[in-house]
Amino acid sequence: MNKLHEFRKLLIENNLEGFFTTSISNITYLTGFKGDSSRLLISQNRAILITDGRYTEQAENECSGDVEVFKWIDNIRYASETYSHLLKELQIKTIGIEGNALTVAEFETLQKSALNIVITNTPGLTEKLRAKKTTEEVEYLRKACRISDLALEKTLPFIKEGITELELAAQLEYQLKMNGAENLSFDTMVLSGAKTSLLHGKPGNKKLANGDFVLFDFGALYGGYHADISRTFMLGSPSAQQKEMYQAIYDAQIAAVSALKSGITSRELDALVRSILPAKYHEYYYPGLGHGVGLEIHETPFLGRDYEATLEVNNVITIEPGIYIPEFGGLRIEDTVWVQNDKSEPLTQFPKELMIL
Repeated sequence: MNKLHEFRKLLIENNLEGFFTTSISNITYLTGFKGDSSRLLISQNRAILITDGRYTEQAENECSGDVEVFKWIDNIRYASETYSHLLKELQIKTIGIEGNALTVAEFETLQKSALNIVITNTPGLTEKLRAKKTTEEVEYLRKACRISDLALEKTLPFIKEGITELELAAQLEYQLKMNGAENLSFDTMVLSGAKTSLLHGKPGNKKLANGDFVLFDFGALYGGYHADISRTFMLGSPSAQQKEMYQAIYDAQIAAVSALKSGITSRELDALVRSILPAKYHEYYYPGLGHGVGLEIHETPFLGRDYEATLEVNNVITIEPGIYIPEFGGLRIEDTVWVQNDKSEPLTQFPKELMIL
């Protein structure tokens, strides 16, 4: 797929002659450039990556052949001189911007540079394309997920009484890097005991103890693409309630992944999960069921009862139901999943059955 060609179709549909973005992820998607501190201007005839001397060589190597690399005039970044010069060259009358990414200061600079040009806030255009992954993107995601699975497998022997959450997180991050991760998808989460009720808690100096749930949420970054996986383990013998909670989430997660296919809606998936969870846990069930993943760890589509997304072929999303009971603990099981026409394929494949360590 020629991404710029497809994107220009969206410009025509939105009555735009040009587009300006500051989003690093969107710039990477449309041009191939993986650096930062750069801007992208697109018209129907030209795509211009604006960068500085730190990135010129990298940009020329990474950008697709139909992208021009342009250095800031007088090496003054984000300045009106460069914008005025290029907008005059492009001779466009309407331009779209991403108000969710553009700072007020830079918007004012662009506005000053774009005299007689109509500026329209058009967020979500690039994200609409990004939601449907190409074959190459799926392979990057598959590799990131394989690295994540392997790193967790190699971390298992370290899950024992007395080790701290921070020590365990460090071991996992070491295994991610040693097995091919370019970086971490996001800050690694390792929580234990009552702390597992914190959906986005941070690992600390708490030592793992017998009877703890131990929750991992992490991922490898590979080729610029993010894996996302959660697994919850049991340290020592589980209580009856812990067994019940785990079985409920396990059954719900398996059912949701199995139901995934093109055309199913976010609310249908949410209703399926709720129908499986025992009623007494509904108040402890977080309604966000999952999200798209790719160049960013959270991207469209988003899943849950409050979202209206309908899944499409080549979406890559997470399915991550969880129960979180304050001062008791919680658990989550999460996979990164590739949506296909009449089925889905989990890209993270670490076992999900309850492991008692």
